[in-house]
This record gives sequence, C-alpha cells and structure tokens, in this order.
Amino acid sequence: MHRQGFGNPVYSSSSRGVEIVANIIFVHGLFGHPQKTWTTQLPKSSDNISHQSSTEVASSTNPKSAADQAAASAKRDSRMIFWPADLLPSVLPDVRIFTWGYDADIHHWASSTSQNNVHQHAGNLLGDLADLMAKGLSEPLIFVVHGLGGIIVKDALNQSSHTEITRRKIVAPATYGIVFLGTPHRGSRSASIVKLAFNVTVAATRRPNIGLLSTLRKDSEILDRIGDSFLQTLLKFRYQIYSFREEKETRKFLIINTMVVDAYSAKIGVGQEETGSIPGNHSEMTKYATASDIGFERVSAQLHRWVEEIKASRTGT
Repeated sequence: MHRQGFGNPVYSSSSRGVEIVANIIFVHGLFGHPQKTWTTQLPKSSDNISHQSSTEVASSTNPKSAADQAAASAKRDSRMIFWPADLLPSVLPDVRIFTWGYDADIHHWASSTSQNNVHQHAGNLLGDLADLMAKGLSEPLIFVVHGLGGIIVKDALNQSSHTEITRRKIVAPATYGIVFLGTPHRGSRSASIVKLAFNVTVAATRRPNIGLLSTLRKDSEILDRIGDSFLQTLLKFRYQIYSFREEKETRKFLIINTMVVDAYSAKIGVGQEETGSIPGNHSEMTKYATASDIGFERVSAQLHRWVEEIKASRTGT
C-alpha cells in the first residue's frame, strides 16, 4: 500500500458489478499509517491455542525453512483485520473505499522527515482528490478521519471552498459527510507533553517537524484559524458531521496517563453535529477486529445511514 497519497481503492463495488453510490476516504492522524492505523489483530480463541496441529507443534520445535517461515508469516498476516477492506464492505457493498496517506511522523531516526505543515498537507490532499475526480470519480465523498487527519480534511475543504482554481473548487461541494475520530478541534494538552519530551530527547543531527506537533497544542492559533474558517464552510455546504471521542486514557512515557483528546476538544459544537464515544484510547478507537465490535457498529451505522440518504436523494424518495 502507498504510504503517501492515494493508491488503488481497497474496495470497489464496481468490481462486483454493483453501482457505486459514494466514496469513503480514510485519513489517518499523527504518527499514523494509511493501513496500520485501521488494522488490528484478530483475537486468538482458546480453541485455536489448545488445538494446535502436530505440524505446528513440530515446526515450533525445529528450525524453519524459508518456506516454513513464509507460511508462518502469511498465517500471522491472515489474522490481521484491516477493517475498511475486511469488514466495511459487508455493511456498505455499494461504495468505493480509499485510504489517503501523508508523512505524519515528526521524526525519522534513519532519514529526514517531511517539513510540510498542516496547510501544505491539506493542499496535497485537495490536489490528489481533484486528480481522482478529473479521472471520473463523481460520486459524493464521505471522510473517516483520525486525530490530525481531521484537521487536514477540514483545511482541505476550506481551501476548496475559497479557491478560484476550478478543478479544486469541486471537492467541497462534492463532500457529503465526515466522521471524526478523536480529532482535536480545540487542541490537545497531550501534544504539549509530547513536544516537551521530544525536544529533550531528539538527536541533534536531525531536523524534526516540531511545527506539525505544535499545531495541535491547546493554544494553537492555527487550529483556531482552521476551525473558524470551517464553520463558514459548514454554513455553506451543510455537511453531515459525527464526532467520536475516546473513552480511555493513553499511557505516555510509562508514567503519565492522559486523554489525548478530551471530550470538549473532540467536538466542533455546531447544530448539525452528532457526537458519541468509542470504548478505547486514542489509538484503539480506530481498530476493530470483528463486525460486532462496538466501535465498528457505531461508525459503520453512521456511514450506512449517510449512504442510504445519498441513494434516497438520487431517486427522489
């Protein structure tokens, strides 16, 4: 999977002969990844553990050949659930699903990191969307975004709303709704904690992108600007909005437990917004192993409702 930009859709109903109704676009957050952010391991059942085959037992006590190692790796991978591709199509069989990636790491130990700020990442997302739409992607857009990814999507839609460049202007009106997962609309105290620790420990020979992290602080002028502009974008286009907050604290540096995004910051606070929570910490709230996971049920229910509304609007019912 491409680490940056759009790759091929992770699912498309057109490959099954079903008409596409909408496009679902996943955008990860800080330190995230276009696939790993949305992936978790399927829990091992006690039956799987207790009924190990004789072949598996033998291979665990003897040196493995390259073929054995490859087979074992494939088996481990088969237990990884990438829910946008593995679970969501069963609920939304008539959509196209993408993930979009960007360099969300503020530091790479072995190489230099991107120095893009939020506005520049948002410009890339907007340009990539315009490119897809120029190639024929015409159905409404629905975003599922985590953390910083939500800020980038908001700024991309702001840019689309205000630009005079025709091909980029079409993205904002083509958008139907956004599911926010732990997006710090008003900043995060946790960002200040991480920035302080990072400044103390980072290698002096590297050039980290501290500015990206600073954007997410509680007192961030950039967040205020993006938020104020997005309120105007919402007034213009009336997007469907559902904002989920995390229910559990995240442990940092082995000694600090903190809500990465608190309940107040996780919501925009506008009339058309619905809110809810997912029983996990900031990282866990994006990872679902089965269709019965409450997080998946809650997120997929909103997406299904919006897709049904899009279908109804097309048929006039």
